[in-house]
Amino acid sequence: MPASSPPAASASPPEPSQALLDAAQLWVRDPETGAPRLLAGWEDAHPFCAAVCTTSVGLAYCRRCPIPAVGRAMASGRAAAIPCQAGIRLLAVPAPRGSDESVVVLRCGRPERRRLTEVAATVHVPLGALRRAAREAPEPDGRTILAAARFLRDEARLRTWQAALRDRAAERRRMATAAIAQMLATGDELLEHWRLAERQRRRLAAAERRLDRLAQELVATRANERAAVAHLIHDTAAQSLVSAHRFLQAALGSAAVPDPARGHLDEASARLATAIGELRTILERLAPPALEELGLRRAIEERLRNLARDGSLVWSVEGDLPRLPTAVEQALFAMVAEAASNVVRHAEARRATIELGIRAGRVVVTVADDGRGFEPGAVGAGETRGLGLEGLRRQASWLGGRATIRSRPGAGARIRISIPLSRDGAGRGRRSVRSAR
Repeated sequence: MPASSPPAASASPPEPSQALLDAAQLWVRDPETGAPRLLAGWEDAHPFCAAVCTTSVGLAYCRRCPIPAVGRAMASGRAAAIPCQAGIRLLAVPAPRGSDESVVVLRCGRPERRRLTEVAATVHVPLGALRRAAREAPEPDGRTILAAARFLRDEARLRTWQAALRDRAAERRRMATAAIAQMLATGDELLEHWRLAERQRRRLAAAERRLDRLAQELVATRANERAAVAHLIHDTAAQSLVSAHRFLQAALGSAAVPDPARGHLDEASARLATAIGELRTILERLAPPALEELGLRRAIEERLRNLARDGSLVWSVEGDLPRLPTAVEQALFAMVAEAASNVVRHAEARRATIELGIRAGRVVVTVADDGRGFEPGAVGAGETRGLGLEGLRRQASWLGGRATIRSRPGAGARIRISIPLSRDGAGRGRRSVRSAR
């Protein structure tokens, strides 16, 4: 073989120049315009160019850089080197050897740090990302650059390099297609899960609405039953007891009653009076006359007078409420009465306040005291207070509202009952209960 003949082509490039070959580009002369046109190559094989090309502006910016060097190499048939806009040295070499129609471009080095700020502003990529990519960029020596250029100037090796690029491009397309297919499948699956969750949410919302409606109907039914029972007792047993007591009183007023029977009649009269008083207490609990006739505030004030007879606890009632549906008023009265009883039995308070009002379309009732307080979460289910507080929460939830308890040891307690204000018929369906006499 003559000494001037090139060595036999090798299928694989020298190892140190592989990074240069991975980032190389092949440019050809456009047959119609004569301008350089990119035929093959990878912008993202060079770390810095990969960072720049993450935006469409950066991709166009990076692809314009080699055009001046390619034009010179095609015009002169010799290698041409220029720095790109970021300061990376670009080497354009005719390939294969002696060609004036195609040129390979090698990126030989790192960008200049002083240009990074300008590049970041131009391509809309964070400066920190460009600085990290610049540090990762290879900086080959002259021997490595020469080996890469010789490899690509050989026609057989150039074809091998192009085939490798096609294989890499095909693999990238396959992976991208698979990734997109997986994303679409995942999206379809997520959409199906969302639709299922929406159906379940709608069913749950419908079930909650039915439950609320049934709970409200239960409260109204209980209120009506309590009122019916109160009326029945008042019109039957209570009237009979009152009548019997009056007859006994009339008999005792007669001089004809013998002394041995008078003692028995006195005892019977006392017991009838006690029974009448107990029956009145039961009627007041079933359907307080003050609640039916005068409204919630007056009924609460009457209840508080009975609770604070010894004067050790001073009560005050602030605000007022419009007339509400009977069931709502009875439920609120029962809850306030329970909360007030808890204050009397457990709080050891000197002052307590009940506030009534309408806020943001809701009936709001608060019961606050300055007593010894407690830990709401520590009240056991077996304790009287625990059962009472749980009953408050349950009754409020039946009316579509909530009862919250705030307290801590030594700082008193505050119970807030909030019920949605009914829009349909507040004050309808009332029946008055006469006092048993």
